[in-house]
Amino acid sequence: MDDEYALVLDGVDKMMADMAQGLLREAGIPSLLHGADFDVAELGIAAHSTIRGIGVYVPMEAFDKASEILAEAWGEVEMDATEEGEPEG
Repeated sequence: MDDEYALVLDGVDKMMADMAQGLLREAGIPSLLHGADFDVAELGIAAHSTIRGIGVYVPMEAFDKASEILAEAWGEVEMDATEEGEPEG
């Protein structure tokens, strides 16, 4: 698998990130979750995820298909495949 990932869904809460990951998994698309990794100790995981939001990343080659799947579930996903990053985790 290519080491480059694209941000397909950004700023969602933990529940929506988990649902997105489930939809992608059912389609055979691997994904990673990543959020800003500060303030967790002070805020707790629930508050941190709600305030900071979580990003869902997929391999670059799966970006179009993943966007299509998430758009079917929740409407148009407005992310650009050029917004790539290497999520930690």
